[in-house]
Formats: sequence, C-alpha cells, structure tokens
Amino acid sequence: MSNVVAEIAERIQTLSTAQKQELLHVLLQDIDGADLDADEAWREEVIQRVKAIRSGEAAIRALKEWQE
Repeated sequence: MSNVVAEIAERIQTLSTAQKQELLHVLLQDIDGADLDADEAWREEVIQRVKAIRSGEAAIRALKEWQE
C-alpha cells in the first residue's frame, strides 16, 4: 500500500459512519460515473409495477402463474 493510500485509510477511520457512506458514494461515482440510463430504467420499471398493482393486473398475473 502506498504512503498516500495508507494515510487516507488512517484518516478514514476517524470519520463517522455517515461520513464514510458519503465518501464511498463520492468514490463510486468517480470510478463508475453516474449511470443515468439505469436510473431512468428503474424509475420506469417502478412506475409500471405500481400501475399493474393498482389496476389489479399484477394480482391476476400472479394468480395465473400460480395456477400453472
């Protein structure tokens, strides 16, 4: 481990859990970049599932799958 990484690791130990989570989020965003397409796809999926539940379609589909 390089001296810089060792120093950072040591300083991380002094952070609160919330601060560590914030740092982790920043590091992951830096490494992976924001995946806006995935976020939008999940948002659309959630909307479709809520609509299916409210309309009763999800229950009907689950019943049909159970009967098969």
